[in-house]
Amino acid sequence: MSENSKKQSTELSKRYSLQKHILTLLGLAIAMFYLLFMGFFGSNILKHLISFVTVNEYLLIALYISLFIIIIDVITIPLSFYRGFVLEHIYELSNQKISGWIKDELKKFLISLPLVIVMVEILYIFLRNFPGSWWIFVTVIWIFFSVIMAKLAPVLIFPLFYKSVPLENKEVKEGLESLAEGTGINIQGVYKINLSKNTKKANAALAGIGSTRRVLLGDTLLDSYTPAEIKSVFAHELGHHVYQHIWKMLAIGTVSGFFGFAFCHLVLTKVIVVLGYQNIHDIAAFPAVCMALAVSGFILLPIQNAISRRFERACDKYAIEKTNDPDAFISTMEKLAEQNLADRTPNRVVELLFYSHPPISKRIEMAKEHVQL
Repeated sequence: MSENSKKQSTELSKRYSLQKHILTLLGLAIAMFYLLFMGFFGSNILKHLISFVTVNEYLLIALYISLFIIIIDVITIPLSFYRGFVLEHIYELSNQKISGWIKDELKKFLISLPLVIVMVEILYIFLRNFPGSWWIFVTVIWIFFSVIMAKLAPVLIFPLFYKSVPLENKEVKEGLESLAEGTGINIQGVYKINLSKNTKKANAALAGIGSTRRVLLGDTLLDSYTPAEIKSVFAHELGHHVYQHIWKMLAIGTVSGFFGFAFCHLVLTKVIVVLGYQNIHDIAAFPAVCMALAVSGFILLPIQNAISRRFERACDKYAIEKTNDPDAFISTMEKLAEQNLADRTPNRVVELLFYSHPPISKRIEMAKEHVQL
């Protein structure tokens, strides 16, 4: 790539990343305004209207949560559509048709709504019966739920959005088999997923726990990268498996959950008097629950991102050492930056807030240090 082309690509990726971050912050701002409005005014009205339909506590909660989510989804649909569909097409990163986007959004809604209702019903059972210690019980339930979802997502959720098939390329399979030997993952646990139905971006991931553990490689990666580059990506995902990063992230999520729900308890005990809610388990106070969890999540986000970046750096080093091919790693990073329009050198604040992976420039710099060694 010429210097001029590289400069244009860098400017394009900077512009794309900036717009994505602005849209993300705008979405957060809209959500927070919605929660504030509902907390001070709308929530009691919504609960009052539903009480004309039913006084049964469980049904009341289910109807409240359904309407609460539908309202925020309707409010944010234009922004979600622009960020997830229009912007991707403007930068020529998407293969998705508008019908496909609508279908995927409906699937997400139909999957997430019942799960949220069940979790909130459980939350309010403990709020009613253990008003002083509910947050401890709910954290334990959250841990259990996280483990179950981590185990089932690759076999129940992912297939609803992407088709996965075993690898077919013999050369690639043989190369990956040699890398996987002795790690506990075999080639039967490596799948090709059809990312290209929606995007031109390349990606890969380690997913699942125990019998559902698998490495997922996008067809956009398998069809465009050399065997050596694919081995580098696969070795990185192997690193996550070898270092038990899924379990470690679940442990970190446990600590975050305790902090978040404890903070939520503190907030609830204060706001029920200030905002005139009946008691701590009044469903009308649900916006306060959401607000408290959102604030605690935002406080912990830089820490979680820092830990995630540390894990990713460890896997980058593992990939380079496992393949003994830093040049392939570097060329892979260069291709990913170009193909995904990744900002190679983001602002430090942006990195702290938004980046779960090290920026591309730092990953390449690390690999070049290995070349010199």
